[in-house]
Parts: sequence; structure tokens; C-alpha cells
Amino acid sequence: MFRSFFKALLFSFSIFCPNLISQPGWVSKIPPGYLNDYFVGKGTSTLSKSEASQHAFENAIISIMRNNVITVEYAEKDIILSEQKNKNDDLQLEIVRKSAQELSITGESKLIKNLKEVETYYENNNGKFEAWVLVILPKKNPISPPNSFSPVWRSLFLPGWGQLYKEETFKGISFMILSLGGIAGGFVFNELSKEASSNALSARTQARRDFFNNEAKNYNTYSTISFIASGVFYAWSLVDAIIYKQKDLYVLLNNSTNEINIVISLNLN
Repeated sequence: MFRSFFKALLFSFSIFCPNLISQPGWVSKIPPGYLNDYFVGKGTSTLSKSEASQHAFENAIISIMRNNVITVEYAEKDIILSEQKNKNDDLQLEIVRKSAQELSITGESKLIKNLKEVETYYENNNGKFEAWVLVILPKKNPISPPNSFSPVWRSLFLPGWGQLYKEETFKGISFMILSLGGIAGGFVFNELSKEASSNALSARTQARRDFFNNEAKNYNTYSTISFIASGVFYAWSLVDAIIYKQKDLYVLLNNSTNEINIVISLNLN
């Protein structure tokens, strides 16, 4: 019965909240990076998936240009500007278009150094194509990754601390509560067992002595289970810290300015 209910619940989620199940995590949360910055772009089209992805790449590149000073290298023949008053704006739009086209075809851009596609995700909503793209660009100021032993010695000292260090808040708090709670429970049940044993010695009837002795035995069992559970969660926390793969830091991008800064290196070859 429970299994049928669970399947029905998943089916309901797939109908009413398909994005919660099918979409990759980077669509809603930009992935982190020690050495690289990640950018997500979204595009739509009523014609084709390729046009939607082109728009998504353009959106991602605009995001990059708004948050970074990037280097653009191109030959004069590669970009032909129309005769407009604002040549700078025209150049920026052409760079966006050309680099997005490069990403769509080859997965990397020659105009914007080291800009590469990581993954593309599509949806078709009532005939409208929607595309999300994830692109990567090396950081101007890379962040040194933490020592891989740091989570281990923290978890060795206090279960859950290593997970908190890795920014796995829920897991860290869970390990901490379960491990320390198990120890606390072990001591509490041990004291209750001693109290029940004391009451058994002072009981006036055999029935009362049997009752308190049985209580002492049960409390002692609960105390042993609590200590064992605490040890299991402590060991689990430690193993989790040891097998931990280095995770990138999430670096918030500065979206406070709409100014586009581009460093252009013109190659006349």
C-alpha cells in the first residue's frame, strides 16, 4: 500500500512539477568552482532546439560580459561592423553572436579565451523550445582548494564538523545530533539502570525487586544500543569525510552593475 502511494506521489510530481524531477541542478543553482566560474544561460524558440540553444549561449555570454573583464581575440576579417553611430555596442553584439555560434557548433569559443560548453538541457513546452546551457570560464583569481585532510581531522575531533566544513549543513548537523545524542542517551539510560538497580535492592517484596531488576536490565540494553549507535554515526561521519571528493566553492557573481567591460585584442593577420 505504501509503495503504491509513493508511486502515485511521484507520478503527481512528474505531472504538476516536472522541473523538480527532470531538470539538472545547475538550472536553478550555479555550480561552484575553485578554478573556474560557471554561467547559466536560458533561451527560447518556437522554431527549433538549435535556435533556442543559440539564444541561451548568447544569454550566458552577456552574463559573463556583465560580470567579468574578458579577453576577445579576432582577426579583422572575422567581424564586419555595420556603419552605425555606436560602434562599441555593435562590436559587443557581434562578439556575443559570433562566440555563441562557436559554442553551438564546436562547444568552445575562439573569440572568448577558454570559454567552453559544459552541458545543455532542453524542454519542449507546448511547441515552444526552451534551452538552458552551462558554460565554464577560468577564474581571473583562482581560489586555492582546502586541504583534503581538513574535513577528516574535524570529523575526528567532532562528528559532523567535517561535513559543516564542506558546506554540507544538513548532513553535518545530522551527524552531530545523532552522534552526540547517542552518547547523551547512553549516559542517561545508564543512570536510569543504576537507579532501577538501587530501587531493586531496597524493594520490600520480590515482585517489586523483579520489576526494578527488569527495568535495570532494559535500561542497560538501551544504554548499550545508544553507545553503539553513537559509535556507528561517528565512524560514518569519519568515513564520509575521508571519501570526500573536493567540492568547489560557490562564488556569488556581482550583478550590481550592467556595465559591459571588454578587453579587445585585435589580430590583423
